[in-house]
Amino acid sequence: MVATESELLHEPALSYAYPLYRNMLDNSVVFIYNGPITPDLIVDVLNLVEYRLEDSREDRRISKKLFNIMVESFTIGDDVERGGAVLLVRQLPYLYAVSVGRRVRGDSVYAIKSFIDWVNTCSSEELRDAYHHLLQGKATHSIPPHIGGVPSISILDLARKSHDFLHYNFEYLDDFESFFSLEARIRKNNS
Repeated sequence: MVATESELLHEPALSYAYPLYRNMLDNSVVFIYNGPITPDLIVDVLNLVEYRLEDSREDRRISKKLFNIMVESFTIGDDVERGGAVLLVRQLPYLYAVSVGRRVRGDSVYAIKSFIDWVNTCSSEELRDAYHHLLQGKATHSIPPHIGGVPSISILDLARKSHDFLHYNFEYLDDFESFFSLEARIRKNNS
């Protein structure tokens, strides 16, 4: 059900608080952010997550991986032209899932999908080689620095650090834009 603009203007925001809270609880969401990404925001979010991880006594290696994946996710979500991003962290008993969402051009969906599918087929060594190739500024036709406005090196780094497949989704917004979601997972028992 979609509310009209006038309904939203006259409906108290409090009526959305409990359903949002319940949804976050039911889906094991420990952190969610929606808006523009700034350097100050990144520092604040990482400090908040660090505090929560210390409080939960999470393994230091897992915490470090989670931090690195969050930083790369912020890089993927950063898009001044199309507005803010959504960053979501879920904590399940066996893994952490970091998801980032942002708008992308509709005509770039196929290229982004193809690149992530290719990344998901690469071995650890192939990912490392492709990452270092881009890091040295040696972009090629097969691995350009950006795919549809999304930094290729960040996608490669997420795959390297998560040691797992990257999961993605596209929701078509209109003829020109889609909403791109990407998720990296960190298994707690496989650090």
